[in-house]
Amino acid sequence: MEIRHGEFAAIAGPSGCGKSTLLQILGCLDRPTTGSYELDNRDVSRLSNDELAAMRLKFIGFVFQSFHLLPRLPVIDNVELPLIYADIRKNKRRELACAALSKVGMAHRQDHNPLQLSGGERQRVAIARALVNDPRSYWPTSRRETWIPIGARRYWSCSRTCIDRERLFS
Repeated sequence: MEIRHGEFAAIAGPSGCGKSTLLQILGCLDRPTTGSYELDNRDVSRLSNDELAAMRLKFIGFVFQSFHLLPRLPVIDNVELPLIYADIRKNKRRELACAALSKVGMAHRQDHNPLQLSGGERQRVAIARALVNDPRSYWPTSRRETWIPIGARRYWSCSRTCIDRERLFS
């Protein structure tokens, strides 16, 4: 399988067929046991844990089914997290996080904690966090049936914008 830069791909299949395992491998969360996987012309199976973390930071934005937002941190701080790991200075982090939240219609909730948000709002915050550091690829893992209709439109709008190679946060 080959997914080129700018292409849109969906992974579908029945429960237990390996969709999650494939996403874990593609997202550098796991290594393949057979075969090979190259990301940016690098064989992922040969990278150290630190190199895998650097690849995830630079190349991949995740939106997990359960969103993995930190409940004690305000929304703005949750969105800033990838930028902290990327060693972006505080003022720039705040600027980028505010812009990301605006793009998904959540700027007005930036000071709220995730537990104060609806499921659709949490999803949009997770999308903002996944896209805030302008990754080369975007891996939404949310199941279609968990989407709230307005959130789904924004979700795919963000995805489409990335695929069209527009800079969301510049």
